Amino acid sequence: MSTREFAGYDIVRPLGSGGMTRLLLALDAHHRHVVVRYLTEDFAKRWSYRRHFFGGAKVMQKLNHPHISRLIKTGYVGKIPYMVLEYIEAKTLRDVMLAKDHILTDNTLSLMRQLATLLSYIHSAGYLHLDFKPENLLVRADGVIFVIDFDLSLPIQRPWWRRRLRELPGTPAYVAPETLRTHRVDVRSDIYSLGVIFYEMLTFHKPFESDKLELARAAQMNPAVAPTPLRQHNPQVAPALEAVVLKCLAKRPEDRYPSMSLVIRDMEKML
Repeated sequence: MSTREFAGYDIVRPLGSGGMTRLLLALDAHHRHVVVRYLTEDFAKRWSYRRHFFGGAKVMQKLNHPHISRLIKTGYVGKIPYMVLEYIEAKTLRDVMLAKDHILTDNTLSLMRQLATLLSYIHSAGYLHLDFKPENLLVRADGVIFVIDFDLSLPIQRPWWRRRLRELPGTPAYVAPETLRTHRVDVRSDIYSLGVIFYEMLTFHKPFESDKLELARAAQMNPAVAPTPLRQHNPQVAPALEAVVLKCLAKRPEDRYPSMSLVIRDMEKML
């Protein structure tokens, strides 16, 4: 074990990194595993990233859900913001999909229902997630899913005036077409992201693909270009399930599911 230390925690090994953060597996004073997550030096210099980082921590603390990574503490080491999270022995959904792991292939519908229920809970608690993607989801060996990153989350505005953001939220492949064009977001933005994840879980493809990234983004934004039918990639997908996924992915927000309760309603019909 490494004897390196960070914020009073003994560092065991790196766990990986995101676009602006690093993750460390560490031991606390009672020799229990925790995760230390911190902003890299370049991003830590910018107030907006620090605000997102600590804002996400506050959301996690307020949600207090058993399948949302539990926040233990936040702070600074010098000028570097960090948070300490519970350690979950799991793989990201991205890694599970890349490996075509049996956890996914044997339990696809169960995992999809869990994701829908989690996103519904986040919305009912009054928040948009705005970065719902496989890298921010953990799948434990027993098939239980956890959400781990809320840095871009924002309160849902009521009444339903759609919020317009200065910067594009999230990862473009998971961002709704209207958000790519106008930076406007509401609950349907998250529902589109969920639809992309569902599509990948069922087909191991994205709805819009091309050898050139700019062509994939153009197809994603073009209202005349429909996603490749799921059954073209995977004939085993039931037509009713395909219909749910494609409704989540509707190009026009008014054609998309207006709430997660309706997504769950239609999924429950497939029990």
